[in-house]
Amino acid sequence: MKKRFKKIVKRSIWFPLSFYRLALRKKSYLNSTGWIESFKRGYPCDSDGFETPWMNYTVNTILKERLNGNLSVFEFGSGYSTFFYARLAKHVVSVEHDMGFFNFMEEKIPDNVSLLYREKDIDGVYCRSITEFKQQFDVVVVDGRDRIHCVKQAIDKLSESGVIILDDSGRKRYFEAIDYANKKDFRALRIEGLKPTAYKIGTTTLLYRDNNCLNI
Repeated sequence: MKKRFKKIVKRSIWFPLSFYRLALRKKSYLNSTGWIESFKRGYPCDSDGFETPWMNYTVNTILKERLNGNLSVFEFGSGYSTFFYARLAKHVVSVEHDMGFFNFMEEKIPDNVSLLYREKDIDGVYCRSITEFKQQFDVVVVDGRDRIHCVKQAIDKLSESGVIILDDSGRKRYFEAIDYANKKDFRALRIEGLKPTAYKIGTTTLLYRDNNCLNI
């Protein structure tokens, strides 16, 4: 009878106990990463409220530790991530296809960000916006539209130590982009984990070569 009672008690307290450990304890994963804070504020952020990319926390940690003020970033798809890159890198170029969101971002971007508006298309102007610049970029983030062609265009605009970051790379339709990069002698590091405010596993792939700027 006692054993049965103990089992009933354990089954009845697992949810509140799990909630307490994950959501209420300050040192819990959900609190220390900013997952709880992101829900409170309504945008992806760390535990202090600073904006982060809407990518899994492992990738965000790598970028936070390894981006530096000597690096340039090109971003397909602007957002709260743009502010994150702007705090860490020397210069950021971000291309946006949504005019309403472009106007929202344009009022808030810091001085070291160049924001572009390009209409959404396939294998057209949007993916080739990176080729409008003479400079090479150290990090190219592909987190917007037409991602396969964005990866293809990005490869020739990378610095010798450049890295491409392809978000949502677990989607089958993006496998072509990874295969293409592999044929161009890029290695692929697949990283999975929880995203801000999400409950499913998010996948991001880093495409890199030897002696890259993120020291992978």
